[in-house]
Amino acid sequence: MIENLLGENQRRRVATHLRLLEDDLASLLLLPALHRPGMPYERIRERVGQIEREVAALREAFGLSDEGRPTLRRHVAAVGEIWCARVEDLRARRLKGYGDVNPELARHLDPYVDRLGILLGELADAATQLPDA
Repeated sequence: MIENLLGENQRRRVATHLRLLEDDLASLLLLPALHRPGMPYERIRERVGQIEREVAALREAFGLSDEGRPTLRRHVAAVGEIWCARVEDLRARRLKGYGDVNPELARHLDPYVDRLGILLGELADAATQLPDA
């Protein structure tokens, strides 16, 4: 039974991240621009539906309940952790895929990324002081 492969804390983490993903997808579908006719808009709506079905399949496979909203503590911590990982993609060396990188960019951009990462980590840590209710 694969649902036993996750420990309790792991289950909560995965369930929280899935809930936040579902919330973001639902927000996308509320954008009026995505309700226009045409293939590009339809393709987006189809992909969102596929992702939603995959999330549901993952929940079912691992016996994760759709427990609704995560607690404030878990929500704040997850946002801090997710964005801490994502801002790493803003480092100068990681922008090569988007065009030539100015040799001076890292010296000016990366300190901001460092500070954002620290602050987001601190946000996640500060969430541990919130009640888990």
